[in-house]
Amino acid sequence: MNKTEHSFGENIIIYDGAKVHSSCDIGPFSIIYPGAEIEANVQIGSSCIIGKKPKIGKNQTKLSTIEAATVIRESTIICDKVIIYHGAEIGSNSYLADGSLIREEVVIGENVVIGTYVVISFNAQVGDKSKIMTRTNIAGNMRIGKGCFIGAHVCAVNDNNPFDLKQRNQQISAEIKNNVFIGANTTILPDLIIEEGIQVAANSTVTKDLKNKNTLYIGSPAKNRKHEK
Repeated sequence: MNKTEHSFGENIIIYDGAKVHSSCDIGPFSIIYPGAEIEANVQIGSSCIIGKKPKIGKNQTKLSTIEAATVIRESTIICDKVIIYHGAEIGSNSYLADGSLIREEVVIGENVVIGTYVVISFNAQVGDKSKIMTRTNIAGNMRIGKGCFIGAHVCAVNDNNPFDLKQRNQQISAEIKNNVFIGANTTILPDLIIEEGIQVAANSTVTKDLKNKNTLYIGSPAKNRKHEK
């Protein structure tokens, strides 16, 4: 790694095996682990951790086989105190706000906005031009399409029986198609599909597939009031 022309703050740790482009800015007290690949014009704030390897638990044996690099694509902005785990990929021109947590093998597309203190759990995917707002929890294995908006304090979960200690690949999260709007404080239960263009009103609970494209669902459980009793 060539540190020439890097703009680094104080007390930076960049381990051997990390690749950091010479045009990047890195704030003080940040750590870049081996296997991280940071492309041109990426800005990283203070006290960030990039490429951290997760600890292995009883239902997490697959974590020992993660071999993918941790990749931050060009012109992405990573604000202060962001943690990005090993094997994640962040697309170009994206924005990760303060305190966001990106777990292992997450894939985030281009031009994505991740709000403050958002948690995106293992192996989730977020499509291009989507926005996920403050303190939202995205479950492991969840799929979010392109152009989606997920409001603040949304909680998506992936296991109705958390004491079963299922392997991670057995935990089935929701799938959200393209151009979906999820209002603030909504809860999304596991193993369901929200079809393209659907809007879910704030404070709703999604308990089953939402099938009518480009319509509004509201309530707990969330219903299309025009078609469901």
